[in-house]
Amino acid sequence: MADYILATADGKHEIELLYMGEPPHGDSFHALLADGRQLPGYVWGCNFAVSLCSRYLAASWMADLYERRTIVIDLEEHAFVALPVHIPDFMFRWPILDGSDIAATTAYQFTG
Repeated sequence: MADYILATADGKHEIELLYMGEPPHGDSFHALLADGRQLPGYVWGCNFAVSLCSRYLAASWMADLYERRTIVIDLEEHAFVALPVHIPDFMFRWPILDGSDIAATTAYQFTG
C-alpha cells in the first residue's frame, strides 16, 4: 500500500494518510494527519466521508490494533468523537451520519 492525501472539496483542509501496515486479509491502516495535526490511533483505508460544508470527516478508526469504530472529526476545531459502534458504510446528510447499504438502520444525529 501507500500514503495518500485527501483534500476537502472547498480546499480548506488536507488529510494525509500515512501507511502503517495491514493485517492478513484486511484493509490497510494509516496514521491520519488533518491539516498537519495527528489524530490518535489509526484509520482504516476503506471508508471516508466529508460533510458538504467540508468541516466534518467520518472514517473507520481504531485506537488500538485491531478494533474498528467509526469516528467523526471536526476539522476546524481539531476535535473528534468515536461512535460506540462501527458503521461499515456511511454517508453524511448533515447533521446526520447515515449508515448505507447493510448498515442502513444505523444513524447518528449531531446536535452541537
